[in-house]
Amino acid sequence: MLVLSRRPDQKIVFPSIGVTINVLKVRGGVAKIGIDAPRELEILREEVATNQGNVTSSADRPSMLVNKSQHDLRNRLNTARLAVYLAQLQIHQGDNAEAAKTLETVVEGFKEAEKIMAAQRSPQKLRALLVDDDRNERELLASCLKSFGYDVETAGDGVEALEYLQEHQLPDVVLLDMAMPVCDGPLAVRHIRETPWMRNLKVFGVSGADPGEAGVAIGPEGVDGWFKKPLDPARMIGQIRQETFGSITTV
Repeated sequence: MLVLSRRPDQKIVFPSIGVTINVLKVRGGVAKIGIDAPRELEILREEVATNQGNVTSSADRPSMLVNKSQHDLRNRLNTARLAVYLAQLQIHQGDNAEAAKTLETVVEGFKEAEKIMAAQRSPQKLRALLVDDDRNERELLASCLKSFGYDVETAGDGVEALEYLQEHQLPDVVLLDMAMPVCDGPLAVRHIRETPWMRNLKVFGVSGADPGEAGVAIGPEGVDGWFKKPLDPARMIGQIRQETFGSITTV
């Protein structure tokens, strides 16, 4: 639980959205509260202590809301703004208990804003097909991918993988072990590249060997990337996103 009692020069910080509430001065039952916020949260930079009801019209705003998440974010921040003003009135009237409850609303509003902005910053979710005959490795790597927000399906060998690709919507990426029974990685890659509706699928080789040793090329006729065991999951995720979206994502 966050304790809201604050002395002058103490702060409440919301690092995810760059907002800091500063208790500037407490005198005669009145608390002067300052809010530091980035420019995109300009609604919190207006003076609220002496301008009750003075709300900027939508025509004066630099831009209109374009999606639901922005609308929700603006609502949360506006609620926090109104709660700060109300808390100042309550403190001025000597109702410190109600002011403390109102400031809890401010904190909750900023917490919700943090969640919304975190969701907006989240990378686009990918669908992955993970193919490996080693059950332990397959499940551990699948769990790792899921922890990064991926939707993951698995297959135990090349045959299972090709059957999945025939019967389901193509995933964004395939992570393909090279050394497997029945249908190994190189054979599965060749089948994918020779099938017109699958040939542009992003395929990444996973092996303890180098591409040359496995007999697989890196390029349009082979795999889009190569991850050598033991794997570095963070580097792997970053490279997959770079190859898929054309930009580097730091994990």
